[in-house]
Amino acid sequence: MIDRLRRSAASWLRAVAERGRAFGTARGGNVIILVAFGSTLLMGVAAVGVDLGVVVQARRKAQGAVDIAAMLGASDIARAAEASRRSLSDNGYGTAATAATVTPGSYDATAAVGARFQPGGAAINAVQVGLSTSAPVNFGRVIGLPSSVPIRVTGTAATAQFAAFSVGSGLVALDGSGLPNAILGALLGTKLTLSLLDYNALLSARVDGFKVLDALGASLNMGGASYAEIAQSNASVGQVLMALRTASGGGAASALTGILNALPNAGNVVPISQIDPLGDVGALAPGRGVAGPSLSVMGLVSAAAALANGQSQVSIDLGATIPGLLSTKLTLAIGERRRSSGWVRPGTPNATVRTAQTRLLIEASLTAPLNLGSLNLPLYVALAPAQGTLKSLTCSSAVPGGRQVVIDGQTGIATLAIAGVSRQAINGGDVGPDLSQPALMIAAPLNLVTVSGRALATIGSTSQSLTFSDADITAHTVKSISSGAIAQSLTGSLLGSLNLQVNGLGVSGLLAPALNLTLGAAAPSLDLVLNGVLKVLGLRVGYADYTVDGTLCGQAVLVQ
Repeated sequence: MIDRLRRSAASWLRAVAERGRAFGTARGGNVIILVAFGSTLLMGVAAVGVDLGVVVQARRKAQGAVDIAAMLGASDIARAAEASRRSLSDNGYGTAATAATVTPGSYDATAAVGARFQPGGAAINAVQVGLSTSAPVNFGRVIGLPSSVPIRVTGTAATAQFAAFSVGSGLVALDGSGLPNAILGALLGTKLTLSLLDYNALLSARVDGFKVLDALGASLNMGGASYAEIAQSNASVGQVLMALRTASGGGAASALTGILNALPNAGNVVPISQIDPLGDVGALAPGRGVAGPSLSVMGLVSAAAALANGQSQVSIDLGATIPGLLSTKLTLAIGERRRSSGWVRPGTPNATVRTAQTRLLIEASLTAPLNLGSLNLPLYVALAPAQGTLKSLTCSSAVPGGRQVVIDGQTGIATLAIAGVSRQAINGGDVGPDLSQPALMIAAPLNLVTVSGRALATIGSTSQSLTFSDADITAHTVKSISSGAIAQSLTGSLLGSLNLQVNGLGVSGLLAPALNLTLGAAAPSLDLVLNGVLKVLGLRVGYADYTVDGTLCGQAVLVQ
């Protein structure tokens, strides 16, 4: 009985196993099950996708709102919080606008991406707006997601209100004495034969500073580079002059061609940033094609020539080309040069621009009275840098004309002397020559008669604020400040104070008056040389000249 039950049970188990194996190999029902499970999964993914699209759209809308709010805040940083929150409220974020963060600060595109915007700072030029909101989730709640997704967005905008100005750009005319060719040619290491018409064309021409950078970028094979990258590069003088020719045209282009043809080679390499600086706008990484300041072509040529020469001494022998003088030799040294600001904002380090420290020795020779041969007259001139600082810029329509620029100007100390100065002492360093020793002016044969003299005059520094109206800015009006009452003939005043020492038997009483007449007659010739040299360099003794090269009132730009 027991055995029969065992056999029956074994038979039943084998039958169940066989039917189980048969069920496992069947496929028709499995397809239906897989379709059911797959459809459910696809419907869930589709539901989540719809919610994700809602979240993405909400984030885009919020980002656009904070970008607009940041630009409005940067346009009026003094009222940034009010303007930004009002903008957020107008764009549908009334409740969130109250809790939004509006942070004024400083922006520098040259820093690392995460550190470009810094809250606060001495020179606030940007605003960052932060907004917290949320997007509703509909289908996702079925699978356990929260009913809303939090969204946090920020937008940063920087002010784009800048002014550009130049110090020492008061060139209005050059004469036909040949001094411009001699000075520029010596600085460039060549001989120039430009006409007065050529120089007048250079003086009257202005060029967009960024178009010059565009041309330099092409010349340096930096077509895809930013203005900041181009400005930080170096170029030869020849490349700078070719870029100026490309950007200017007309008579100035013809004059620039004459200079290029005279160069024996490409010339020395110069830093572009010291000729055509970006200023503060470089921190915003401006895109190619943006308008640049309107710069004087002659000023750029002069700056390039001075930089090409560096702080090397320049010696020029004018021979007998100056009327009234037997011979004239010039020794010139120019210190570090910077004249144009680029686009700058008030309160930044770039907002102060200085002219170059310049030292000049004019060694003139003229006929001595009483048939005593020649009279040697060394005239030394030193000009400390003048400077200008952008004090304020107004682009508001509340000001008549729409624009106003205020520049705080300061003239540099000027020293004029007749003394025993050696050519070797003329340099662009911090220490000038010794002016305590008198100059030997006449040494007759056998030293029977000797005349020495010394004179020293110092013109002090003065400061003044200059206001440029919209009309002044448009016309590139030159405004000047003066160090008090400047004599019409500086050399004449200096010669009038000359302390003469005459040694010689029987001629002292006759020679002194004759010397005064001779020196007085030579003053206009010395003025011609002195003023001619300084005009080429864009400088004047006792004056500082200022020109606003333009304003950039583009309100604000989004930055990263």
